[in-house]
Amino acid sequence: MGWSDWGDWMDCHVSAGVYLPFRIRYFRPGLPDCGGGTGSWNNADCLPNVVIRYARTRKCLDHLQDLAGCYWMEKDGCPEHCYIEGTFDLDFYMVSLINNSQGFGHAVCAEFLGGNSDEFSSWKFYQFDNLDIRPGDWQMPRGTETEATKVKIYEITGIFNCGLPDHDIVPLVTFLIDAKGNVTKG
Repeated sequence: MGWSDWGDWMDCHVSAGVYLPFRIRYFRPGLPDCGGGTGSWNNADCLPNVVIRYARTRKCLDHLQDLAGCYWMEKDGCPEHCYIEGTFDLDFYMVSLINNSQGFGHAVCAEFLGGNSDEFSSWKFYQFDNLDIRPGDWQMPRGTETEATKVKIYEITGIFNCGLPDHDIVPLVTFLIDAKGNVTKG
């Protein structure tokens, strides 16, 4: 870490609100009922960040006990938080973004806004500090001339562990983003 990163390193966000608009860097298992983390810290990439955000939605209530034994930390020097810190009335889904020709694979969060689930405009996509991911953003790249970027939206059905959600095998809906950024149902 360089000297210029020092200020960012010491700033810790408050864990308030629905979306957690920042990246969580670490997660670990621990005691039940939000009794504290006891396991080793693991690096949190996109999937653990999805699980942490899932734990803030009404859809997590069936898995409350599993999630109440999981903990996250924003970055070194920040406090530890239990995954269960309050749930919000959010219609939440997990999204897989794939484009093999670009070597791209990512997971983000989706909120169903209502209307027709087969319409791209009925969804809000977010992850880390971007609360409005759009086609062409680094987290949802455009396709190439040879392959569209696949946006697959899944219902989460369980929790394998603190960093890995279980989900339906068949996506609720699939969208394709072409090289020009046009979105079609897949």
